[in-house]
Amino acid sequence: MSASGAMLSFDTKGIEVMIKALNKLDESPQKAINKGTSKAAQTIKRSIKGLVPVGPAPHGGTLKRSIATKTEKTHGVKGKKVRELTFKGGAEANALLQRPIKHPGELGGKYPKAYYPASQEYGFLARAKGGGTQYIEGRYFMREGAEAAAPQAMKAMTEEIEKQLEQIWQEANHR
Repeated sequence: MSASGAMLSFDTKGIEVMIKALNKLDESPQKAINKGTSKAAQTIKRSIKGLVPVGPAPHGGTLKRSIATKTEKTHGVKGKKVRELTFKGGAEANALLQRPIKHPGELGGKYPKAYYPASQEYGFLARAKGGGTQYIEGRYFMREGAEAAAPQAMKAMTEEIEKQLEQIWQEANHR
């Protein structure tokens, strides 16, 4: 899983032995891995949503509502599942998440729009009162939310994978 450049890795070496045993039974553990990674992603998503800055109306909460999980295509690699926490796309979401820049290039950027989630996460340059520029510090809500939830996400993922593998094992042994 990745969240704003922060990479979280989970070691599943112990589960690999189980996966090999299940593969001998011609049962794919992919279902268990799918459900486990989904639980982990949802745990991290809840943590991040708790830290998202909420602006004033009428768009207050847009950033929070736009957080979504995305499943990466693994192209048939058995036992692999990659989930990413990102922002919902599409024309409607982008219209809300991109903000116009009044004077592009003045503070270094060349594009006429700024991507609001990135500016809130990493910070941005702004005009300072009295002239000049100032750096507005980022809130790092995605990084901090992901790091804070990592232990709970690992536990949720492991428990769900174990539960699903146990179910597959029971079904295989009762044939």
